[in-house]
Parts: sequence; structure tokens; C-alpha cells
Amino acid sequence: ISICNEDSGGATVEDCAEQLGITGARLADVFDTFEELVRSEKLMRIAGDRYISAKQPQEITGIYKGYTPTFGFVLSQDLTEDVYIAEQNRHTAMNNDKVTVRILHSGDGRHKQEGEIVSIVERANKTLVGTFQLEKHSAFVTPDDERIREDVYVPLDKTGGARSSARVLVKITKWPEEGRKAEGEVTEVLGYDGDKDLDIKVIMARHGLPFDFPDDVKKEAAKIDTTVTLEEGRRDYRDRQLITIDSEDAKDLDDAIDVVRLPNGHFRLGVYIADVSYYIRPGSAIDQEAYNRGTTVYPVDRVIPMLPTVLSNGICSLNENELRLAFSCLMRLDQDGNLTDYKFVKSIICSRVKGVYSEINALLAGTADAETQAKYAEVLDQLPAMKELYAHRARLRKERGCMDIESGEVKLILDENGRCIDVKKRTSGESESMIEEFMLLANQCAAHFARVKQIPFVYRVHEEPNGEKLERLHSLLQACGINDHFAKEVPTPKELSAILEGVRGTPFEQIVNTGMLRCMSKALYEEKPKGHYGLVLKDYAHFTSPIRRYPDLAIHRILTEMLNGVSASQLQR
Repeated sequence: ISICNEDSGGATVEDCAEQLGITGARLADVFDTFEELVRSEKLMRIAGDRYISAKQPQEITGIYKGYTPTFGFVLSQDLTEDVYIAEQNRHTAMNNDKVTVRILHSGDGRHKQEGEIVSIVERANKTLVGTFQLEKHSAFVTPDDERIREDVYVPLDKTGGARSSARVLVKITKWPEEGRKAEGEVTEVLGYDGDKDLDIKVIMARHGLPFDFPDDVKKEAAKIDTTVTLEEGRRDYRDRQLITIDSEDAKDLDDAIDVVRLPNGHFRLGVYIADVSYYIRPGSAIDQEAYNRGTTVYPVDRVIPMLPTVLSNGICSLNENELRLAFSCLMRLDQDGNLTDYKFVKSIICSRVKGVYSEINALLAGTADAETQAKYAEVLDQLPAMKELYAHRARLRKERGCMDIESGEVKLILDENGRCIDVKKRTSGESESMIEEFMLLANQCAAHFARVKQIPFVYRVHEEPNGEKLERLHSLLQACGINDHFAKEVPTPKELSAILEGVRGTPFEQIVNTGMLRCMSKALYEEKPKGHYGLVLKDYAHFTSPIRRYPDLAIHRILTEMLNGVSASQLQR
């Protein structure tokens, strides 16, 4: 093979035989050998009956996806085609592992590329959910995910007390090797068939959602001082008629509002957010756990909080008639609802009423009963100003072309045993839209402040849809007989909004709304202010939910540093 060097232009069989000193009848053996080397892809035949050494097999890094018991694929950004992996070439790779695959050859059949996994770069399945089976001298777990085809061996002293047929969460302690199964230990017995909440526990375990807080977090949370006092540097807003407005069953109340009509006809809108950053120090056990969780998660029948309950439902929840520390965004808007000024301040507040969306909707519509009116007596005078300000903001939102995509969100109705017995469409009234708009304004102010001051920040970015998604949307609209001629290659949100308005109330409404939603890019957190396409805003960030979103907590810390006199250049460092 070394004789057939590509740099020399290769060699013929005769050239090689001559250099090897082979003549006569033995020459036929050389031809046969060369044909075998070609078949094994060690040599390549080129023009002029010359041969060159084949290139070393190409190795690519990608993600292995198991599909059936006989094959899988490796997906890689470095390739336009997925790599077919026969079962005998999978070796010890498990579904979703990051692997190195060697390209064996390009076929001319159903699979264009075939490869062999040669190494595992990173294991994906550190934990698995499956069914536990206890035998006389051993135990094992059969994974729920059929794409992970091997059982996991569990030593008898690592079963966690599980009985046969239990659904369990198993932690992998030894990865599989050739001829040996993966080994693990049962860390959670999720339950047995027929248990009330087994399905939810299985879903939580599959997605790595925690069942509890670690002990160090619990100990740290127990030491939090829940005394609320007016400290130097905080504004005293305890006399303001603040109200929280949430769903009836909400317990983590992280925002309150008030709206005041000023003598000149302008509006003062206050958005008061729980000052979570006051209680959680960077690098603490609570902070690290919150970072790991990222957000609060709301499964169908429970809440998995980002923060311990003493914070999320306690001292950081703006509960009715209880003193709380807040990070406030105070905004001024003119008589037409245009934002004219804003400022951020630390404050101490006391919410007057725990408002409920349905009750506020009835008050705004003038259909509330006497009992409801009595409950909101302290804040009733604000409602006309809230309603008017929201009407202005809704008009401005429509004028700038903000899309109103109907997502068709539903609510699952469970019986006392946790079984779903009904599915109902979630409805949204005026108060839900009003609170959303007021929170958007505060988020917009936070992003504007950061962009103008040029400080390190976490923006919520939503970029315009890409060409491939727009092409799919175009095909859908054409199939529905809808004209989608746009002024430029990428439509403006206003143009898409006009299409949504055009199909409202027609048989095409749902399918066009769904197609439009799928056309959108995913919103991301980024360091650069790229704006928000869907909301048609130059400035946008997440400031208003630090109880249940870690990016908001990060933003609170940055803004707190600014309020404390830290310069933008110091923050850059």
C-alpha cells in the first residue's frame, strides 16, 4: 500500500510487482490482492489503471439515536446526512450519547452513509426510569425508553428496597463495556401500578425534575431571617394601594401593581416585584440549586419550585396585608399610554388585596356581586384608571403590529385519584391581558436601561423566522388559499398579524395560528440586545418573575449593583 502513494500519482499493478520483485505466474496473485484491497477500501483505483492508498476513515462527532433493535443513526452538524449504525457497530453506545463515529463507506442503497461507533465522548443517560425485577441472586432494571435496549444490573445491596415490578429511578454507577451491562443503584422507588400519582412521578423522573431540595439547601433556608424592616436606601411605599392579580390557586405572588391618574391626565404605573436577590446570596446553596433548576415547573397537579417554600410562598411572596421587600419599576405614561419615563428603586410595600383574575374581570365588566366589590374596596378607585391605561396600551400594541397568536392552551381536570377526567380550554379575560401588558412594560424598561447604560445583561431575544420556516408557512397559506405576498423577503410582524386577523372566525383559524406559531424562532436568553420580533420591541428582558425564573434573579442582581453605585465599567470586569 505504501508504494501506491497518492502524492506520486499512484502506481499500476505492474509497477508494484516490479518493485516487489514479483514476475511470471505470481503476477496474477498481485492482481487478486489489489482487488481485495480495493474491496476493503484500503486502495482506490483511479484513471489509467493506477491505484492510490485510500484515505484514512473519516471520524465525526455526533449524537447517537437508537431507533430499532437492529439499527440507529448518528446525527452531526458536520454532516448533511445522518450516519447509519448497524447494531453490531453500535458497541456500548446508548441513546443520546455523544459519540465518535468512523465513516465506513457511502452506500448506494437506502442508507447513504454507514459508520461504526469507535468511542463515547459523553454519556447522556446518567439516570434512567424503568421497571425493577428482583431475582434470586441478582436484580435488574428494564428501561422505559425502548431505544435503550440493555437492562441495567443492580447489585442486591443497591436496590433501595424496591420490590419486583416497581417503577424506579436508577442512577448509572458503571457504564456498559463490551460483554458487560451497565450497573446502577436505585435512588427512588416511584411506585407500583395503580398508585395515585405514579404517572406524574415517572414524568418528573424522566425529565430530571427534583422531588425535594437537598439537605444543605433546606438548612440554609431554615436560617433565613423573615423579619421585614425599612432599611436605609429603600423607599417607603407601605401606604400605596397595591394589588396582586393572579390565578385563584397561585401561591408564589411575585408582582403587585398600582395605577394612579395624575392631575395632568397622565398615568403613573407601579410594578412591584419581590426582592428575591436580597435573600439569596450568589454562590450559596440556595443560589446554586436555583441555578441548576433554572425555573419553577408546573406539572398538571403540583408545583416544583425553583426556590424553597419559605421563599417562594413565604417571605418573597407578596402576600395580602404582609410587609414585603420589593424591587419596583415606577413608570410615567402620557394620556395616550406612551411611556415617557421610568425609574427602578428598592422599596418596602404591603399588598392590600390578593386579586383573582376572574373577580377582576367581573369588576372591570361591571358584573361583580356585592361580596366581590367589598373584597376589593381598598383598590376599587384604581380600576377605571387601570382599564383606561390598558386600553391605550392594547391599541399601541396593535398599531405596532404585535401578533396575537391563539395557542389553544388547555387545562386538565383531575379527579381525587389524580386521573384526568376532562380537558378544558383555558380562557383569558381582560385582567390577564392587562397584567401581561404591565409586566411587558417593566421588562421593556429593564432592557432599555441596560442597553443605554451598556452594562452586562441577560436579554430575552426573539429573532425573525428563517427562510426554511417561512417556506413551510408559505405552503400552508397557499393550501388555505391565503395570499401571503409580503413587501420584503421576511414579513413584518404587522403583515403576519393581518393574516391572523383575516382568518379569525373562519375554518382556517386554528391551522393558520398553529402554522404561524411553528414558523416563529425560539426566544432565547442572550447577552446582546437583538430585540423581540414577536412583541415588536427593540428592548426586552425578563425582570418580573425572580421567584420562578433564574434569569430574572440575575437581572435583579445586576440592577441592584447599578443602584448601589457600581459603574458599568466595573460590572464589565
